[in-house]
Amino acid sequence: MTRKKNVSLNKKEFEAQLNELAASLRRSIEAEQVGFDPSQEAVNQRRDAVRDPVTGFRYFVQNYFPHYIRHKDESELHKFLFQRLPEIVAATVSQQDAIAAPRGEAKSTIVSQLFVLWNIILELKKYPVIIMDSIDQAYPMLEAIKAELCWNPRLKMDFPESCGPGRVWQMGTILTATDIKVQVAGSGKKLRGLRHGPYRPDLAIMDDIENDELVRNPDQRDKLDNWLKKTVLPLVAQGPSLM
Repeated sequence: MTRKKNVSLNKKEFEAQLNELAASLRRSIEAEQVGFDPSQEAVNQRRDAVRDPVTGFRYFVQNYFPHYIRHKDESELHKFLFQRLPEIVAATVSQQDAIAAPRGEAKSTIVSQLFVLWNIILELKKYPVIIMDSIDQAYPMLEAIKAELCWNPRLKMDFPESCGPGRVWQMGTILTATDIKVQVAGSGKKLRGLRHGPYRPDLAIMDDIENDELVRNPDQRDKLDNWLKKTVLPLVAQGPSLM
């Protein structure tokens, strides 16, 4: 999900690469059969299940994304995420969690993509921000979110009001059909002054913000630590969630 941009690509070529990714995501999503009872009673039951403050996120992930979740067996990490992430959203004071997990555990898919989608669908947050090592890694994550909102047949059946492109649908920023702003950024970049009307970012997700070169360089580590303390922590100090 987090492709790195080839340094030889110009902007036009990189945009073409993102368009290719979006088309591939659409094919993967649309290849799945809906498999849902379309009756209004069934739709209402599923909507209520997604809204459950304790089990809703687990239900959402396991039932609306068969192209990502091939079986319902849960790793210990997944069990923890399904419990902890809804708690973060429900908290009335700022939550600052650091979650470490090995590669291959689908942590980016579950946290940066599907958790943000759950917040969009239920309108739990007004302005999520996703921060990754570089902006070129973050762009594909937003493309994956956009693809689900546009093409996921299960979401479109049960939550039509939240689906489809909004009035802003760009590489790094979107405004959804329900006027929720989602923005991606690279680590070390300016984040002060971010606004969405009267709202400041109310969910900040930092996903693999380090790279192999940075972790071997003490000066770069100190620079990142300083950025976290001076830029990111003040961003969420007023109550938003941070992971």
